[in-house]
Amino acid sequence: MNHAIEAASTRSTACTIGGVTLLEIAFLAAVFLGAFTVRVWPLSKIHFWDEAVYLQDAEVICCGKTNYSDLDSRPPLLSLIFAAVFLAWHNVYAADIVTAILNAAGPVLLYFCGRRIVGRRAAAIAALLMAFIPFFVGVFPIGFDSDNTGNSLLTDEPSLTLLLLALLIMLRALRRNRTTEFALAGFVFGLAVLMRFASLLSVGVLGLLVFAGTRWFKAGLATVVGFMAALLPYLVWSRVQYGGFLTTFQRGWQYYEGARESPLFLLRNFGVMFSWIALAGLALWVARWLWTWRDKGANADSEYAGQARLVPFLWLWAGLLFLFFVALPHQEPRYAMPLGPPLFLLAGSGLTVLLDFPRATGRIAGTAALALALVYTFAPLRVVFGAPLIERSSSEEMQVAEFLDQNLPPGTTLYSNFNYPLFAYYSHLPVHELPEAGPKLYSALDDLPGDGVLIVYTKPEIHPEPPPEWLAAHPEFKLWRRFPSIALYQYRKIAAQ
Repeated sequence: MNHAIEAASTRSTACTIGGVTLLEIAFLAAVFLGAFTVRVWPLSKIHFWDEAVYLQDAEVICCGKTNYSDLDSRPPLLSLIFAAVFLAWHNVYAADIVTAILNAAGPVLLYFCGRRIVGRRAAAIAALLMAFIPFFVGVFPIGFDSDNTGNSLLTDEPSLTLLLLALLIMLRALRRNRTTEFALAGFVFGLAVLMRFASLLSVGVLGLLVFAGTRWFKAGLATVVGFMAALLPYLVWSRVQYGGFLTTFQRGWQYYEGARESPLFLLRNFGVMFSWIALAGLALWVARWLWTWRDKGANADSEYAGQARLVPFLWLWAGLLFLFFVALPHQEPRYAMPLGPPLFLLAGSGLTVLLDFPRATGRIAGTAALALALVYTFAPLRVVFGAPLIERSSSEEMQVAEFLDQNLPPGTTLYSNFNYPLFAYYSHLPVHELPEAGPKLYSALDDLPGDGVLIVYTKPEIHPEPPPEWLAAHPEFKLWRRFPSIALYQYRKIAAQ
């Protein structure tokens, strides 16, 4: 993070492995282990909605579970990884660990990408930000409404890891002008889309880098070929299984629909999500650029003069993703996570101003100030360790699913309009998904396909529909069992008179 990184890398080329100094290796190992620890802690069996979707789809893939599947609208790669891991260790903790590994690899890859664009010191700061910014770990201030990110079984951070791996291969391909490396970058881009469908926009932006090559047409063609090599088998599967090459993508778009957020949503939450220190770094970058823009020969942002033109590309990358996020019909904080890599690289570059004072005393003071700012920014992570490493408690949904498994005949249909993936994953009974609310819900309840059990949340703050008054007025629903916030109703279809 300070001048020692550069000094160690320039004093001697003997102490390197593949062009990476021993000091860099030690730094990256510490970043990876730290990022992994705060993301895997605690190991828990409790997971919610989208996490249960990917776990359930993994069970469908590896174990032939048929009671529910979201493979028709969800990206398959994370579930495929879970399924492969389950073949060796069929335990939810295995999914926790492998996801933490994927997420912790992102900051390491960001460093390798960043040192080619903004230099070692800036890349080291960026890696620390991505590894330990509380939002990217899944620690939020009270009142901030968001799903967990880094320590959850979601696709957001694993897709960033794949995007950064593809970017690293692309940067290497630009330097060496090798067609096979462009094709490999395209293949990894395809994997990123299979990890998270919305990564397609990031792939489109990063794919523009082929125009920085000397033989851009050939490079672009190779990248597209590699991309399609990763995606085509899945598209063919979608065509065979669901009747259209893009059917799963189209269905997946529904998760980005919903109540329209304010266009200022991201601006209001930017400091919470990306931290005040990232904002300060961006401000310092702009201030330094304004100070040095007249010096045509200066390269304040990169140790690699030949790739200095890639620094403005970081702003293009962040700007296009920002516009896309603002234009989304439905916005959640984690949807903006792809903004992290370019913003952290720019912020890291700006924060190196604190290390560049002309006098030694200034550099020492600047380094100390930066270190204290990072410690202060990462301090909320200490709450992670308030829980034991292995969290053995269970959720109410787990208890309900266990009760249903033990007290209903196999094949009994469960009807649910909220958290239905959890009841599917934690039980072995077929789950019938109902509309969440409104006229469509009551129309479905009036014409359920067969007898079964309806799962209803009784606390309006969790989910308000259907209300108990409506169920009491319909004799086909009979209250069977109550839990603290869930009620089970037996449903018996009444024959028409």
